[in-house]
Amino acid sequence: MITLQEVTKENWIDVISLSVRDDQKAFITSNAVSLAQLHFLDEFVAKAIYANEELVGFALYGVDEDDGEYWIYRFMIDQKFQGKNYGREAMSALIEDIRANKQPRHKTITLSYEPKNQAAKQFYDKIGFQEVEGLLISDEQVSRYTF
Repeated sequence: MITLQEVTKENWIDVISLSVRDDQKAFITSNAVSLAQLHFLDEFVAKAIYANEELVGFALYGVDEDDGEYWIYRFMIDQKFQGKNYGREAMSALIEDIRANKQPRHKTITLSYEPKNQAAKQFYDKIGFQEVEGLLISDEQVSRYTF
């Protein structure tokens, strides 16, 4: 069972110790940088992703100040836990958490990924995100989930 829990003084070291496979490292910012970035993002939260009682991943998401919609800035599952369906379950939990906390004006969740990262593209497509054709931010493909 997947749960989203706060990143706290008790688990933050474990969160920054999570890592993706070597071939994925070029596609994702470290969790340590993401936690530092959180101090400058007013309406964002960091969540540790647990499968039962075991830490398996991390997410950073919230309302973007530029467009006023929800964005997922970071999403990762540790390399030891990939391929076990935790990613799909965790993303579903994130979407449900956003749905439960959003205002009626919030209509979408947006994220971006490296165009070369075909595994991410396929993953997000299966969840229900749709690429925004022709929209790249910092050379990353933008994809959007609509409520």
